[in-house]
Amino acid sequence: MNCLLCQQPFSQSLTLAELLHWQPLLTEKICSRCRQRLMPITTACPECGRTQKTSELCRDCQRWLEKQPRQQLHNHALFVYNELLQDFFKRYKSLGDYRLRDAFTTDCQRWLRQHPADLYVPIPTDATSYAKRGFNPVVGLYEDCVPLTFCLKKQPQKVKQAHKKRRARLRTPQLFYFAGEAAILNYKKILLLDDIYTTGRTMRHAQACLKIAAPDCQVHTFTLAR
Repeated sequence: MNCLLCQQPFSQSLTLAELLHWQPLLTEKICSRCRQRLMPITTACPECGRTQKTSELCRDCQRWLEKQPRQQLHNHALFVYNELLQDFFKRYKSLGDYRLRDAFTTDCQRWLRQHPADLYVPIPTDATSYAKRGFNPVVGLYEDCVPLTFCLKKQPQKVKQAHKKRRARLRTPQLFYFAGEAAILNYKKILLLDDIYTTGRTMRHAQACLKIAAPDCQVHTFTLAR
């Protein structure tokens, strides 16, 4: 097979444990050379998932939780948003290369199997972006990993979050509205899924939207990159 990132041919090596495991085998879609360029997050801020030397709250999250102590995300991110992932997301999201949706399926499946939730809710895209791109990049990343629950809709945006500076992102008003059956959320453990965690503003808007619909639900978040 060819690596989805560099297009070079490679073969997957399986361990004895993987061969004997009862669950379906996870098929690699990227080669070892590209994988070496990834920076897995091992020690991180327990709130935003930012890589750091300790597992204590980072300064940004300390300041945020001083103002909003009840709005905790407990985000987990797999990789540091480095040059390789920057190029990946440019090709996947900006250029619309839908084939790349499977590049990190194995990584996401592995983590999501070990940290199950009752419901998995993807961050939606607005109608304009969907019409231009032809797909929701978040759904593309996770639809083969877990069953998705579509209960959020995104308000039309004049300026995309990705085009805003940090301060403008943080000041963005509520992006979403609830468009599902609130009863299915009650007392459920919900995992919000997004592609990149930047300031956390998008995730906190989505979390607030779900908590208004079902105050007794528990909402944590997961992203491919931070």
